Amino acid sequence: MKRNFTNWMGSLFGKPKQKATCCDCIKSLQLVVDGEATKQQEEYFLNHLDECMPCYNFYEVEKTVKQVLQNKIEKKSAPTHLAENIRSRLKSM
Repeated sequence: MKRNFTNWMGSLFGKPKQKATCCDCIKSLQLVVDGEATKQQEEYFLNHLDECMPCYNFYEVEKTVKQVLQNKIEKKSAPTHLAENIRSRLKSM
């Protein structure tokens, strides 16, 4: 039997099992999109997306925007003298 985050938290704190809400999912959206969510958070989130088309659509938009930005933003290294200047100022603090 699959256990989602809510079930897991409920078992820890003795709370009744409840379904994920849209509000809960929106709060964890960026963690999931950025790959920073725990396994339990991601499972909880994805379980809700299976049942909620508005949240699924919102997730897809956020994921697409992130992909577009990653592909369009040019990555440049900081000039060596700038990095050295910052390091020396931090050491002198």
